[in-house]
Amino acid sequence: MDKIRFFHVADLHLDSPFIGLKHLPKEVFERIHNSTFASFERVVREAIHRQIDFMIISGDLFDEEDRSIRAQAKLLKQFNQLHAHNIPVYVVHGNHDHLGSYRLELDMPENIHIFNKDTEVKQVTTQSGETVDIVGFSYDTRHIRERRIEGFPKRSEDRYTIGILHGSEGSVHSSHETYAPFTISELLEKNYHYWALGHIHERQILHEDPFIVYPGNIQGRHRKETGMKGCYVVELDQHHTELSFIPTHDMMWKTCTVSLQGVHRFGEMFQRIQQALEPLNDGDMLIEVVLNHDESLPQDVVGKIENGDLLEALQSDYEGQEGVKWIHSIRWNQAKASRGIEQDPFKQEVMATLEEMNEEEWEDALAELYEHPTIYRFLDPLKEEEKKSLIEETEHLLQNKG
Repeated sequence: MDKIRFFHVADLHLDSPFIGLKHLPKEVFERIHNSTFASFERVVREAIHRQIDFMIISGDLFDEEDRSIRAQAKLLKQFNQLHAHNIPVYVVHGNHDHLGSYRLELDMPENIHIFNKDTEVKQVTTQSGETVDIVGFSYDTRHIRERRIEGFPKRSEDRYTIGILHGSEGSVHSSHETYAPFTISELLEKNYHYWALGHIHERQILHEDPFIVYPGNIQGRHRKETGMKGCYVVELDQHHTELSFIPTHDMMWKTCTVSLQGVHRFGEMFQRIQQALEPLNDGDMLIEVVLNHDESLPQDVVGKIENGDLLEALQSDYEGQEGVKWIHSIRWNQAKASRGIEQDPFKQEVMATLEEMNEEEWEDALAELYEHPTIYRFLDPLKEEEKKSLIEETEHLLQNKG
C-alpha cells in the first residue's frame, strides 16, 4: 500500500461567543471573536499547501446548537476552497453541533461527506489509487452517553482503515462531560490504522502503533486553554505512521508567573511584571499574570492590585502597540488567594456558601435559568466537576476584586 497523507482536525467551535470577554476594548474583542474563523482558514491554507489526500474533522464544527448564518457561510466558503483543490472532507458532528440542532440547509460541495447518526463506513480513493475506509457516526442529540464502539466494524485487511470518534476515553481527566465513552483496549481490538478522536480540547496522544489521538481544538477559547492550538498532518504507510503538529491558533492564551520577592513599591512591581512579559513574543496573545512571593508587599500596594489599578496600568502600557498582547487578568497564587479570602468576611461567606450547597440548593439557585423559555434547552444538569469549576471561577473573581 502506498503512503497516504491527511489532516486530523477537531473541535473548531466556530463563532464561539467568548461571553466573558465582552468588557475588553472593541478592537481586541473583535479580534478574539473572529479567532476561530481565522484559525480554520489557516487549517485550510495548510491543507492546500501540503496537498493532502483528505481531511477528517472529528466533531464540534460549531460552538452553539443554533449555529449562526455567519458561521455556516464562512465554513461553506472554506469547504469550497478545499473542493477547488480536490480535497475531500469527512465530518462527524459532535455534542455541540449535533444533527438535531438548528441549521440552514446550505448546499455543501461534493467533497464534503457527513456521517449519519448510525455508524457507517465511507470510502475515499486517494490520487495514488489507495482505497481508505473511514468509519464514524454523528451525534443525533447533544447527549450520547452510551458506548458506541461496538458498532465499529473490524478493519478490512486489504486497505487502510481510520476510525473517527467524538467521545471520552476513560482515563483522560477532563472538565468535559463524558460522552460516547470508550477504552483504549476497545479501540485496539478493531485493528485500525489510526483513530481520529475529538471532544477533549487538550492535545493528547493516547497510544502509538496504532496512533490514537486527540488533536485538541484549533483555537483556545478561555484562560484554561493555554498554549499552541492546531491540528495534525498524518502520514501513513503499511509499516510507519508519522504525526506532525501544525499550529493554527490566531491568538494564544498564556499564563505569566511573576515573583514579587523583595518588592516594596508599586513602581518596582510594575517594572518586574513588565520584564516578565517582555520575552513573550509568540505572536498575538491574551495573558493572565499570576503573582508569587508577595509577603514583602505593603498593604497600600496590595490595595492597588485588588482595586484594579495595576491591571489598568499594564493594559494602558500595551494599548496602541502593533498586534495584540493583552493582559486580561491578574491573580494571586493560591496561597495568597486563600489568605485574601480568609481576611474578608464577605468573600469567606460566599465561598463557604458555594462549597456547602447541596443538590437541591444548586437547583434552586439556577431555577430561573433552567425555567427560562429560551435558555433551558441549552442547559444540562450540573455535574460535580462543573460545580467545582464554577467555584474556582468565583474564587478567581473574588481574588481580583477589592
